Amino acid sequence: MYFCLNCVFAKEEETRLRITRFLENNVKEEFLVWFPKKEVKEKRQGKYDTAIKPMFSNYLFIYWDGEREVDFPFWDIIRMPTVVRILKYDDGTHALKGKDLSFAKWIHMNDGFIRQSKVLVREGQKVHIMEGPLKGFDGNVIKVDKHHKRVTLRFELGGTISDVSFTVDFIYANATSDAPDLNKA
Repeated sequence: MYFCLNCVFAKEEETRLRITRFLENNVKEEFLVWFPKKEVKEKRQGKYDTAIKPMFSNYLFIYWDGEREVDFPFWDIIRMPTVVRILKYDDGTHALKGKDLSFAKWIHMNDGFIRQSKVLVREGQKVHIMEGPLKGFDGNVIKVDKHHKRVTLRFELGGTISDVSFTVDFIYANATSDAPDLNKA
């Protein structure tokens, strides 16, 4: 099961460590608590440097290998001073489902760290993410910023829509290359 929790701004790592220590001492099942981050290129003094930034400030994800949601220690975690809330659905459940679950699994599959992806650009066509952790998100691209080497993807998490910018490596193809026709994708 996957859960998502909201915590105090700039206390994400402290909260992650606190929850990890608590779960190590209080649950038998496997678990993982992570604060998703992304690799970004930032231009400083005319040169691009790599930096690590939060994907979503204030949000942590928890993977727990338990079988029943009611056995997860929600109340102990919610009482921690830097935890604001654990996301909950209208039906009262907390375990992520649908698109939220797919997103959490994607982050987990990438170890909570999204590296730069390669994006194919052909003049007059939409972008196509060729390789890297963003592969498969072509339909969610809402903005392409070639100057700053970024694409913005739209995610929905717990009913909240968020636009997240990612650094990418643009690969330009001319019309005569063997690159795929992106209008057919």
